[in-house]
Amino acid sequence: MVKNRRAEKGEVALWVRGEKLWLRWRFGRQQHQLSLGLDDSPYNRFKAQEVSKQIKTDIAYGHFDPADLKRYKPILRSADLEIDLNPPKPTTVSQFEAFINHRQSEGTSGQAIASRYKPLLANLKRFERDIEDEDLARKFVDVLRSRQSPRIANQNLTLLKSFADWAIPSGQREANLFASIKPLKVDKSQSRDKPFTQDEIVRFLATIKTDRYYHCYHDLCMTLFYLGLRPSEAIGLRWKHVDFTRRQVTICESLSRSPEGNTAGYARQRKGVKTSDGQRILDLRDKLYEMLLGRKPVDANPEGLIFLSPTNRAINDHNFSQRVWRGICKKAKIDYRPPYCARHSLLSHLIESGATLPQTAYVAGHRDTRMVAETYGHMINRPKMIDF
Repeated sequence: MVKNRRAEKGEVALWVRGEKLWLRWRFGRQQHQLSLGLDDSPYNRFKAQEVSKQIKTDIAYGHFDPADLKRYKPILRSADLEIDLNPPKPTTVSQFEAFINHRQSEGTSGQAIASRYKPLLANLKRFERDIEDEDLARKFVDVLRSRQSPRIANQNLTLLKSFADWAIPSGQREANLFASIKPLKVDKSQSRDKPFTQDEIVRFLATIKTDRYYHCYHDLCMTLFYLGLRPSEAIGLRWKHVDFTRRQVTICESLSRSPEGNTAGYARQRKGVKTSDGQRILDLRDKLYEMLLGRKPVDANPEGLIFLSPTNRAINDHNFSQRVWRGICKKAKIDYRPPYCARHSLLSHLIESGATLPQTAYVAGHRDTRMVAETYGHMINRPKMIDF
């Protein structure tokens, strides 16, 4: 049974009244509702989700007309009555598209949709078969595993299980065909969360500094390792954030991907950071201070970005990760870990050097010590061994 609830902003909610399906949503300051004239059945709920998707698309592209809601009502003809008696089963692809639409309405970020859901949808389309039994479910998962790392394949398996669980109550699926498939074992020694050692950091920076193609990204990489910033925070640093007199940098904003997950420089949006007071101030060690001072133009615009691409645009973090960072890891003979791991590496080395949990949480920009304690607590609580 569909749970009736108030439509949140940006959501088209499905609800039941008098055993008929209705849609409810907000546009501007007005709340709208539409009776679809459909009985409450699993197949009709699927049709209602398609109408919901069309309404959201029209609103997003400015084509929605509040005075013309009738155009969204399904046209019921005699042929439709025959279809309803024996409706065709929605394809796996169309079911997953409805799942994506549902997750978007529940507040899943555009970045997550673009980076996790859409690639899995593309793989479902490429599979070209409806997953109607456990054997096909296993074959599809095997295809994913042949193309992806164990970590990514496990992420996709978790997403497939969530999708099947969501589809069961609406009648689109009778059982979770992925439930019995176990995730792959991941080699922890090759984990993306494994910190860079001090030797690896030195080798990485020395390699990129002399690289023919990517040397222009050396200073950004140095900043990531020395300050432990999120990549979006480092990309968004402006000259006004650096106090050369006090040798400090203020982290108060980021230049993040667009809500749709677009990584291009032109599409990035400024956002505030996540700390409770909206900023954190970090000291600059000598090497980082000298690098920034030498990099600063005489006529530097305080609003200007410190780090730019070779074409003087905001840096595309996806291209940076896959081309520059991955290429330098390979050249320096270092196991690949993404740029975000530079942050994890700094925090790990701070803990090992004696930093407290509150100090480490401040550098990381966390509101409290909970996440730091969960991630690094084992390093603090590790006992000192004794001699006999």
